[in-house]
Formats: sequence, C-alpha cells, structure tokens
Amino acid sequence: MPGNPLLKRETSSSHNKSGKNGMENGTWPEDAILKHALYQYAAERLPLERRIGRLKDQYGLQIGLTTLKELNRHYEVPSSRRKLPQETARQLVLNKMADDPAGLRGAGTVMTKLAVDGTPVPRAIIRKVMRANDPDGAQARYPGKAPAIKRGRLTALGPMHEVNCDGHDKIGAQALQMGGVGLPIYGYKDKWSGCILHLVVIPNNRKADIVGHTFCDFVEKYGATALQITVDKGSETGDMYAMQTSLRSNYAQDVDCTAYPAFQALPSTRNIPIEGLWHWLRLNDGYNLHSFVTEGRKKGIFNGNDDLHVNLFNWIWPPIIQQRLDAFQIYWNTHTIRKQKDKLMPSNMSPNDAFISPQAYGGQRVSVAVPPATINALRSTLQLSREEAFRWVDDDFAQQAQQAYAHLGSPVLTVFSAWTVFSQMDGVLRQAMGRE
Repeated sequence: MPGNPLLKRETSSSHNKSGKNGMENGTWPEDAILKHALYQYAAERLPLERRIGRLKDQYGLQIGLTTLKELNRHYEVPSSRRKLPQETARQLVLNKMADDPAGLRGAGTVMTKLAVDGTPVPRAIIRKVMRANDPDGAQARYPGKAPAIKRGRLTALGPMHEVNCDGHDKIGAQALQMGGVGLPIYGYKDKWSGCILHLVVIPNNRKADIVGHTFCDFVEKYGATALQITVDKGSETGDMYAMQTSLRSNYAQDVDCTAYPAFQALPSTRNIPIEGLWHWLRLNDGYNLHSFVTEGRKKGIFNGNDDLHVNLFNWIWPPIIQQRLDAFQIYWNTHTIRKQKDKLMPSNMSPNDAFISPQAYGGQRVSVAVPPATINALRSTLQLSREEAFRWVDDDFAQQAQQAYAHLGSPVLTVFSAWTVFSQMDGVLRQAMGRE
C-alpha cells in the first residue's frame, strides 16, 4: 500500500517523524513512482520549490522542504553537488562525446544528457573535458547568422492550446541516397510549453493515412487532442484535418471556431515551433544519425538494388532510430529553456515542468478530452489499419529475420553495431534462402 516511505525506515528525522510538516500530505504514491518522479525532477534540475510543486500537481502530495530533502537522501537522488571521482566524471563526458561524432552537442546538452542518465556532472567539469579533447568544438558549434525571415512573438494560452506538427526528411530516402530506403520522421510539439508530445519514425510521412495513425496515437496517448492543430501545407495532413475538426465539433462545441480554429495549415517557414525543433534535432543527433546510416553505403556493405538488403535495412534500422528519437525527446523535455525576457510564453524552465504545471508559469491547460472509443472509430475511417500503416517488412521476412537474429545470439542493436549485425544476418539469411 502507498504510504510515507520515511515511516518505513528504521530511523527517520527526529524533528518530523510523520513527514507531514504541519499539513495533511494527501495520498503518497507507490515507492517506485515517487522515486521515479524525484529522479526526473533532478534530471530537469528543478529548484527544490518547483519539485514540491510538481509533486502536488502530479500526485496531490503536499510536503515541505525538509521532507523533500529527506526523500532525496532516502532515494539517493543524484545531484551534481555530490562530487564524482575526477576520472569517473571525465570518462562520462568522453562517452557522451563519443556518441556525437559530428561534435555538435555543447556543454549544456551533455550536462542534461548526463543528468537524464542519473550521473550528473557540473558544467565546469564538462567544459574542461570538452575543451581538452575537442579544442575547436566550440567554434564549430557557433550558431551562425540570424534567419532571413523576421520572427514574430509567439503566444498561446497554455498546454494543448496549439500543437505544431510536421514531417522531417533529413534521414529520408532523398537525403540518404541509398537506393530508395529512408527513415522519415513525424513529430508533434506543444507550442506553449515547448514539450515534444510525440516523435516517431514511420515508413512514409507523406502518406495521409499513415500520418493519420500518428495523430490517433497522439490523441490516444494523452486522452485528448489540442484546441488547435497546426501543420505545414501538404496532402498528407488531409485525414488529420478531418479527424481534428470532427473532434472539435463533437467535444468542444462551446469553443468559438472563429476565435480558436481547430486546424491551420501554414507554409513551412511559418510553422515555427516544429521547424525550430528540427534544427535542434539535427544538431543534437540528426547529423550523427545520417552518418551512422550512410556508413553502410560508404563502406560497400549495403546494396540498394538487392531486395534482401532493402528488407534487412528496414528490419534493423527503424527500431534503432526510434530509440534515438525517444532519447532525444527525453533530453529535450528535460533540458532547461534559456531565459528570454521578451518571450510571451514560459522560459527558464524545462518543457516538462511547464506542460505538467502550467499554472506555475501563468498558463492553463486547454485540451479537448476524447473518449477511447472515439479514437478507435477514427482509425476505422483510414484506408490502412495501424498495423499495415507502420509495417516496414512483410510478415514472412520479419519471421525469417527474427530467426536469423536469434541464431546470432540476439546481439544488441545500436548505431555502432547495426552494420556489423547487418552483415552477419545477411550471411545467415542468404544461406537459409539458398541465395549464397
């Protein structure tokens, strides 16, 4: 049963054994849930006062500063103030640098990624290690000239007022130049908080029913849709438009569609929140992913004219890319957005904190609740089933590939091992198929 974890210890604070701090705490979440939350707040580097606020907003738990500090000690919540051995800290930074061959991640990005891993390192140490091992890196990361388009000041009421959506093709077929194989991406970003809500690699981000299923997944994930969905102009958003306008008309009838439109299609240069996100994805991991994937072509491992190679590529690479996208989403939603005094929406906070606790930043959640049965009904209007829409290879090849993978001992698949495993599986499959 949930309860105050401090009471379960053999010894607790002599000043406050109840953990109530003179107030009714509410219901304590399960230990595992509470521990995960405290680790997440540490990863976001939230001030202690905000951690108390998040516990109240997310779990209805009301505690004071003393109890929070005891909980952090009890669960051994990581902190950059707890110094790691110098060589350990150095190696942690070097590992993150090795994961970024393009060298485009700065000290702030590395600091957030280490905090997400539960091994926080102070910024000063990270900078020292990065300068010693990549002295020209800072100059290479210089952001360059300002964009030619004059940007206005964005505004929204709060989370889910406006969600910006778009496809990303920097590791798509045209960018890879590998005989037609590609790894297109589709994403959803909350305008007010800056939070990435949904980010997926899909077989085709220009096909309306596939994009329609990503929309259904997004709505299903949050049990709601946004007051407004904003996209780039393109035929792939046709089903999304029909579904979003239907949801608004059925579940937000009291909202003025003239003042608050359900759907808006803009030129890509004006769909600023999501277009800006692609810039940061490229710098954080996009250039790296392009390099890792095209290594197969550059080293002569992959032949785009070989149907076995095409199928094997489509079996191996999408899950790897999805893992990297998941990691980027965690990083992005955890990192601190720099303070911007002229911004009309929140800054100097993590996207997670603004999305979960909008009232702390002067916002309000304005999502449109959608029943689960309605989402199933929407899917049924799409030409392809969800399984068909997200299928990269046919069932027969998937089974053969899984058997070949198991035959090799199911080696771990990462961007570093993918082409080695590809070559090994290629040999096993050719032998099994009599195509040697």
